[in-house]
Amino acid sequence: MGINQSVLNLLIQLRETGAIKNHASVMEIGAQQISNCFLASKHQLNEIGKLFNISDPHCLPDPTPTHITSGTLEHLNVNAPLASKFWKWLGFHYASIDIDGSIDSVPIDLNFDSIPRKIARKFDIVTNLGTTEHVANQLNAFKIIHELTAKNGIMIHDLPSQGMFNHGLINYNPKFFWMLARSNGYEWVYFNYMSDLAAYTLPQNIIDNVKPFNAEIIDHIKDYTASDCSMLVVFRKIYHSPFVPPLDVDSGTQTTNKILKKRYWSVFKKRAFIKYRIYNAIRKRLKSFISIS
Repeated sequence: MGINQSVLNLLIQLRETGAIKNHASVMEIGAQQISNCFLASKHQLNEIGKLFNISDPHCLPDPTPTHITSGTLEHLNVNAPLASKFWKWLGFHYASIDIDGSIDSVPIDLNFDSIPRKIARKFDIVTNLGTTEHVANQLNAFKIIHELTAKNGIMIHDLPSQGMFNHGLINYNPKFFWMLARSNGYEWVYFNYMSDLAAYTLPQNIIDNVKPFNAEIIDHIKDYTASDCSMLVVFRKIYHSPFVPPLDVDSGTQTTNKILKKRYWSVFKKRAFIKYRIYNAIRKRLKSFISIS
């Protein structure tokens, strides 16, 4: 999906509220390109430059012609500029995870790989701006995001929720993020659900694949329209606890299964993160006492 105007406006808001500091470190999950709507936002680009006390003008190009894939989803030109130019202009220490050989990227397969220990918990900001919807192994992808983020760092997700039929593998439900935050004790910093006004019918390739099994789709397709929706979510990582996947059960649910109790400890244990904080405080004091002794 690339870095877009909504993300630019969000970064301005996060900077104004003090959520983003000077000379922070940022890790992109997928080396992002910059969308045309971002490049056209000259006023916002000037504004964010002032907020970061940048005197040099940005070196980003003007928007270039492209085409729409479905709804209002823009197809990014292969030569669209990389977001690394934007981050570096603002003074960020930049890196990305990608397997395409992009400059400043760490080659990690989000389906299978673990992150190197040397980059664990190192980044003030980790962005997932239209990447994990292309990943089959959601557990590993979000575990990597969790492990890259420093304590009190923020995670920014801009992901599809509806429509975009030929875009990726996954569309997200808000519940996914509600459960993700509960499992890991994340603090909600921002949440928005955005919908394009343009509505459109099912893409032809879906109709062609359904037709051999249900020829009536041709009669019903005129009654079906969809619009593209996306979610913009920002979490703050409060604890250095191991990653716990989101679990689709009600809060307060109990289990007698010892394996599940251990695996999803933050879900099944009452006041889990209060107890976790107390435990870590006691352990820290004991370590301090032992070192003095």
